[in-house]
Amino acid sequence: MAGAGGAAPDGCAGVLICPVCGEPLAGDGRTLRCPRGHSFDRAREGYYHLLPAGHGRSKIRGDTREMVRARRRFLERGHYAPLAQAIRERVSRERASTVLEVGCGAGYYIGGVARDAGEWPAPDSGRCFIGVDVSKEAVRLAARTHRDVCFLVNDVKRRLTVADGSVDVLLDIFAPRNPAEFARVVRPGGLLVVVIPRPDHLSELRERLPLLGIEPEKKARALQQFGAAFHLEAEVVVEYRRVLEPADVLDLVGMTPSAWHVDAEALAAVEGWGPVPVTIGVDVLLFRRS
Repeated sequence: MAGAGGAAPDGCAGVLICPVCGEPLAGDGRTLRCPRGHSFDRAREGYYHLLPAGHGRSKIRGDTREMVRARRRFLERGHYAPLAQAIRERVSRERASTVLEVGCGAGYYIGGVARDAGEWPAPDSGRCFIGVDVSKEAVRLAARTHRDVCFLVNDVKRRLTVADGSVDVLLDIFAPRNPAEFARVVRPGGLLVVVIPRPDHLSELRERLPLLGIEPEKKARALQQFGAAFHLEAEVVVEYRRVLEPADVLDLVGMTPSAWHVDAEALAAVEGWGPVPVTIGVDVLLFRRS
């Protein structure tokens, strides 16, 4: 799929909608416009800001520039590569034209999916890859890095700026969830991929640092949230061990909401640690739209 980073590619025609009125958006690579005259310019980095005026304070605290950079460093070292590979392999089995990732951050997962798409079975129409995040800092970096994905500043807790039933695969990887919106945008028979941490995820670090805890009923709650519109088709457990250096630990803490809760003294102590074997454990829940 060709196109400059963030420019709405041909494959996305009919997918993006106006955040003000809900009408379809069409673009020329520089501006998106709807039939009612609302327009949204492409940022210099290549993304579109599709939060309407008066959006107000989001319920989601978007990642800061420091958090975005910490996440990029951590992911580029390959610590979550087995998870990314498992996601790409599963998505490749779908005859997907449109893949959307919510809470995409700097685009690590959706960028990998788009990169591998040339090896998939050909879809019936052009392909469209979309990444959305409420953090402008994250979307800015994503658009600079992954040139075949359309990145949008969007709030998953509100209305996603994609059309009803237009998404073949929706990815939610450690991200906020909006069951009603997911049900609206995923087509009947489409795939929803939800990744949540297992109880032993990063357990070695939780013993030494005051990281935010993992809800004991996290998986059960996800199953309950999506039960009305989706059915659980399969579950994949991705679990392995990685040896993290102190710099890796600091980036891991810094890229998550724990960054707002771990104090400077605890972080300073990490710099004196040696290599730490750490468990990476997640559940990949595969839901099929009813």
